[in-house]
Amino acid sequence: MVGLRKSETRWLTSVQMPVSPSCCLAWVVLGALIALVALANFMVDDGCANCGPPFPPNPQRTYVEEIKLARQQLFEVEVYYTRPSLMELVADAEPREFRVEIPAGLVRPASGESQTIVNAGAQIGVKLHCSGAGVRCTRLSSERQNVLSKGDSGTWVWSVSAQSAGKVNIALTMTSYYRDSDTVLAEKPPVMLHVDAAAPHRNPWFSWAEDLWRWVNGTLTGLGTLAMSVSAIAAVIAMAVRRRRTAGDPDDADPPAPALGDGRRPQVRPMRQVPLRLGRPRRQSTVARRPRNGADRQHRE
Repeated sequence: MVGLRKSETRWLTSVQMPVSPSCCLAWVVLGALIALVALANFMVDDGCANCGPPFPPNPQRTYVEEIKLARQQLFEVEVYYTRPSLMELVADAEPREFRVEIPAGLVRPASGESQTIVNAGAQIGVKLHCSGAGVRCTRLSSERQNVLSKGDSGTWVWSVSAQSAGKVNIALTMTSYYRDSDTVLAEKPPVMLHVDAAAPHRNPWFSWAEDLWRWVNGTLTGLGTLAMSVSAIAAVIAMAVRRRRTAGDPDDADPPAPALGDGRRPQVRPMRQVPLRLGRPRRQSTVARRPRNGADRQHRE
């Protein structure tokens, strides 16, 4: 039996000899990888069976990116506008034209025009703010116009008039908008302009006659006011003198009505007014009437 056990031991030893430690480690690593892959597939299938995209888009982030991209696409163009000193604005006269233009391409400014720079490549809005000397600015064109490329152009026109002579302040504002919305992409500081509205030109003879009429009208108005004041003062003085005389002379005062026994005043009956009869007055007869019988008897007796 001892020999049999030795043979079995040799056979077992011969079978286990080919298995090395490095080979066992490789099999362990392979099994671990297979287990991790299976576990990952199970988690993905269980967690995203009923869900949509893993990261839905953010509207605010999309809007910010669109605005940023639109601002990067802007480009500078030259703007030409009417020089205020050459407008020759006159009070109570025909209105003058104020013009702003973005030409297509590069051009030189004409005489009587000034220039500035604005950001184009979007919808451009131009506003004109006027103040002082009763000035009035009326827009004659659209406020917003599309200037999307360097070949596009735009023109804005206003009618400017003044009601009185004096200083006129004009502020020109140019804004770039995002598409058709009120979102501002770029806006330059306003261009401040100043102009003097001159007095209207009048005929010297007409001006002299108008000044004379104003002087006469003012003088007559002053005299009328003075006369009314003097009349009012004289009336007050007369009333004061009359009251003083009445208080000093008791004979001029009306006697008091006699009082009755119980202290009441007698009532005065109103007099009956008889209407006057128009026509010829009636005359009385001068012939003596004959007395009646009774009266004749008494006269005889």
